[in-house]
Amino acid sequence: MKHFLTLILFGLISLSGKGQTSNYVSLTSDALSSDNHFYFDKGIRDSTMFDPKKATIYSAIVPGLGQLYNEKYWKVGLLYAGGFTMAYFFKLNSDSMNAYQDALDARLDTFASTIDSRYSWMTDSKVTQERNYYRRNRDMLILGFIGVYALQIIDANVDAHLREFELNEELSLKLDPDIQYSMASRSFQAGLSLQLRF
Repeated sequence: MKHFLTLILFGLISLSGKGQTSNYVSLTSDALSSDNHFYFDKGIRDSTMFDPKKATIYSAIVPGLGQLYNEKYWKVGLLYAGGFTMAYFFKLNSDSMNAYQDALDARLDTFASTIDSRYSWMTDSKVTQERNYYRRNRDMLILGFIGVYALQIIDANVDAHLREFELNEELSLKLDPDIQYSMASRSFQAGLSLQLRF
């Protein structure tokens, strides 16, 4: 019973794929003939290819310009949305750090006229701790800006390099189940058939 159900299952799967086998070629020596291959000649460049050096220079001059050159417009939107978000948090952390620094300066000077009225309920160590926390966040955002700037340059360069390699849209790989009856062992044997279309 178990072998019978296995046979039916593989039979149904293979029947569902058999109607499309005319679109596929087997991976044999005749399929590897020269007219089935896609060749890329590095000496020939058409309008769809982009210069990686130009993309890198454009991105280094103005962030996102290399992505515009590569016609990846959605990346520019993501880049500037992330940049403006980071700029907002940079200003927020800088303002908070400066406020705590002013409070700390007012506490540590010897003039009686300067008093910390903003954070008077906090201890000196707590004000120092908060100032250091916002300074660390601000410094991490500066490093984030540098990292994003470097990554967008690398992205423009790599993307321009990858544009040189065209893909054959008809390239596909098909995996079909295969069932055979073995007279020697008197049982069904399952296998897989691999077909490559290009």
